[in-house]
Amino acid sequence: MRIPVAGFTLEGEAQLRDGAPAAIVCHPHPAFGGRMDNPLVVALADACAARGLSTVRFNFRGLDGSEGTPTGGAAEHEDVAAAVAWAREQGAPRVALVGYSFGALMAARAIADGAGVAACAAVGFPTTILGHAPDRVAVVERALDRRVPWLFVDGDADQFCEVGRLQAWVDGRSWARHEVLPGRGHFFAGLDEADVCDRVARFVEEAACAR
Repeated sequence: MRIPVAGFTLEGEAQLRDGAPAAIVCHPHPAFGGRMDNPLVVALADACAARGLSTVRFNFRGLDGSEGTPTGGAAEHEDVAAAVAWAREQGAPRVALVGYSFGALMAARAIADGAGVAACAAVGFPTTILGHAPDRVAVVERALDRRVPWLFVDGDADQFCEVGRLQAWVDGRSWARHEVLPGRGHFFAGLDEADVCDRVARFVEEAACAR
């Protein structure tokens, strides 16, 4: 399937169910091989599908079969917003975002810019990419203050994710929660992958299917 953005289209894969809420799963950083066929991205989509949700995966602009030019994160949040709009056009009454690493950051930027979603689950949110640039941090805080349900899942040995910073964002925001996996890093496989997928799928089902 193709997702239209301004002037080009994105390559995607979807499992659609009539009338079901949709989970859009956003992949890791393209510069490090991130694509929609990343094993955790596929597993997250499959876990959400197993709970009766429609699911969408896509390649960010300029990757594989997606048209456009990569921007390194400057404009990829527009791709996320386009996927949200596409899912709605297919009949999804509510749409949740699921992002892994770079995909989580782009999901946050899309929400900050006004993408209307029912929830957001962020796996391995890469706080180190933000540094301490006030404008970048403000974008994430603006996304959180949209007050949609948020779930952060990460390992306390993740070199790209500052657990303390995430916890500070969640503290005082009753609509957000933070689940830390002891001894885990930025990558998940085997039982760890299954654990992360179960946490995310349960959260998305509860948030997106709430009436």
